[in-house]
Amino acid sequence: MITLKSISAMMLALLLVSAVSWSCGSDNDGATGDESQVEENAIVTIGDRADLRASTRPSSIFSIDDFISAGWKKSRDFSIQTLPQAESASFGFYNRKDIEIRIYPSHEIAMNVGRESAEAALETEKLSGRGAGFSAVTLYGAYVVAGNTVMLCELSIQDCTGLIDQME
Repeated sequence: MITLKSISAMMLALLLVSAVSWSCGSDNDGATGDESQVEENAIVTIGDRADLRASTRPSSIFSIDDFISAGWKKSRDFSIQTLPQAESASFGFYNRKDIEIRIYPSHEIAMNVGRESAEAALETEKLSGRGAGFSAVTLYGAYVVAGNTVMLCELSIQDCTGLIDQME
């Protein structure tokens, strides 16, 4: 059964494919057409919900110190026992928004292995005791894969991309 949601998803997919095809036009500079280049700072969606997931700077290798230099305030480190192939995981904030940064050896590992744990983190809830009672709230609303890192963002990818924009 075709639903309005599935039609919307197909329309969005067609629009994205059209936009990518249009933006990847050739200027006939002697390239064979087999190479595909993505602008290093471009935001590329990596899931069906562009507002929750993004990828950027695929050839960059970052360290925690790079994020600290860009203005991210590190609060504490996490154990990486439950994060396969991660080199480190730290929690902090930028512009009053929580951002967790997980460092991997490469962009490829961050995209494949790190992305799985980020997807799980988007679905994780905790009990919050604010106000008159308790309620379940999600810990993170979005994530970004930037180079060799996976950044879990408090509300939206803009929370993380603002920090990435400050990186040299």
